[in-house]
Amino acid sequence: MSTHANIKTRVYKFLSDNPEVKKVDVVSHFLKEGCHISTLYRYIKLYEAGTQVERKKGTGRPIVFSTKAKVKKIEKMFNNRDGISLRKAASKLKCHHQTVKNILKQHTNIKCYQKRQIPKRTEAQKKAARPKCKKIFERFKSYDFILDDESYFTLSHTTQSGNDRFYSSDREKTPNNVKYSEKSKFESKVLVWLAISNRGVSKLFMVPSGLAINQHVYLKECIIKRLVSFIKKHHQNGDYVFWPDLASSHYAKSVTNWMDKKNVKYVPKLINPANLPEARPIEDFWAYLKTLVYQNNWQAKNVKQLRRRIKWAYSKMDKSFVQRLAADTKRRLEKIR
Repeated sequence: MSTHANIKTRVYKFLSDNPEVKKVDVVSHFLKEGCHISTLYRYIKLYEAGTQVERKKGTGRPIVFSTKAKVKKIEKMFNNRDGISLRKAASKLKCHHQTVKNILKQHTNIKCYQKRQIPKRTEAQKKAARPKCKKIFERFKSYDFILDDESYFTLSHTTQSGNDRFYSSDREKTPNNVKYSEKSKFESKVLVWLAISNRGVSKLFMVPSGLAINQHVYLKECIIKRLVSFIKKHHQNGDYVFWPDLASSHYAKSVTNWMDKKNVKYVPKLINPANLPEARPIEDFWAYLKTLVYQNNWQAKNVKQLRRRIKWAYSKMDKSFVQRLAADTKRRLEKIR
């Protein structure tokens, strides 16, 4: 019998043998033995309520759920799995979902992560990704990577995190401009190009909707006017390699011939992996820039206003953060290879 059960039994016996005794006297009697005052008063209250000395089966604190077997079962249900929720697991295990959450937090290293979207790749592209990343890493591991890319900016960006939700006590009374997001079938866009490295960020090049960056525009506006000046400013010692994606304009003969002539070091097309944004931190840069552009659910009325907003966001962004992103290129390549 436990110490608490023993004390409880003796308190009950003392009260039954001395029905006229006062509560204070009972407490004083057992305090001398080192019992806690609140415990004694609780046992007296239970005795007066007619509760039995022995605890009734099924009452009291629930049994400990986090046994080794249960923890392993929960690990098997959650580890490297999707489509499972705390409530679904709790329903199968016949417990509260908070219990499952506590076990995951306290007894495992399993955490919940947001899925990242990546392009759907062909089997050939998947097969070529690792060896190509290995070749790029081994050939250029002593160089600084310069990455360039283009991205579209629309007048509104309701898919931005936080901009696709609203709060209301009565949805029927919520203004239409809050609960609805208007979207044109063919919304105007601005195409933005830039280059980044672990030493800085290039100047922006913006093209209105409908004007694509073909090989001639890419060579004149992006490479000659902006990339070259960026290299001269930040990579004068020549310890760099330019890594474009596999867009047709980027490896057009006019572009590669000009870069070969001017000794611009770039990743050859044959070892450049297709559809591999997780290896290029500039994809994360676009998410960062768009967060600044569309923060607080900002929307542009026209293309001119959108261009001004992009320039403003570009001037406000943390350049050191962008440089740290670009510096992560080698680590990403090494991880994939």
